[in-house]
Amino acid sequence: MTSLKNIVNQVSSLKFLDFVRTFLFILAVMFLTSANGSDLPGYTASYSANYNGMDIVAKHQLEQLDSGDYIETSEAKSVFGKITEKAQFELNTLGQIIPRSYHYKRSLMGVSRREEQLFDWSNNQLTYTKNGTQKIIPLAPSSLDLITHKLQIRRDLEAGKTTFSYPVMSRGRAKQYDYEVLATEVLTTALGALNTTKLRRVVNPDKKRETIIWLADDWSYLIVKLSHRENGDNHQLNITRGQVAGRDIAPLKMTQENEL
Repeated sequence: MTSLKNIVNQVSSLKFLDFVRTFLFILAVMFLTSANGSDLPGYTASYSANYNGMDIVAKHQLEQLDSGDYIETSEAKSVFGKITEKAQFELNTLGQIIPRSYHYKRSLMGVSRREEQLFDWSNNQLTYTKNGTQKIIPLAPSSLDLITHKLQIRRDLEAGKTTFSYPVMSRGRAKQYDYEVLATEVLTTALGALNTTKLRRVVNPDKKRETIIWLADDWSYLIVKLSHRENGDNHQLNITRGQVAGRDIAPLKMTQENEL
């Protein structure tokens, strides 16, 4: 039987970390009942993926706090460790997303890392902390984080947009994240057939990577599949179960029958 040490030696730790971070990055999905709605329905979703023969499982959930703020948590686990991300935010009276904080914790193969971003909108600055080292960064208007910009994609999809561009604070740096709609299609999943919108992250062609995601149209654009290709490697993420606003995700035929 192959020992764990031999398995570790066969896997590039850097490539594995990049894959898991992409896995969590795209996994961060939020919902709206309408483009101009002021409430977000809670949800939970579970996913599975495989990296070079190694199983990865993930869970993602959104809940509202007693204060009225929202908190979204995503977690990915494998035999090598765990990555957890959390984002707290509010919706203002105009329904705009206002990030408050973003937390990242990683423990892989005995190596730990912590990151925190605190949004100070009164002074238009971001406090970024990495493993205890802190710095202050100017904060541009309408900036989001790795999790909350996914919520804005949901809102814009509801509004009928097909291209998306957002200022995102990532690892204490200001970046731009762009996406485009490729198509709509009926996708076969472990939960059955679902109406989906196919989205692609737009990157510089020189980077030789591509990320495609499928989002369930009838379930507040919940992600149901992800395909990530980079430097000749191709990995997939697939939903195993999910619930939106207290309802289990049902396949297309069952959904149509219930509406009759």
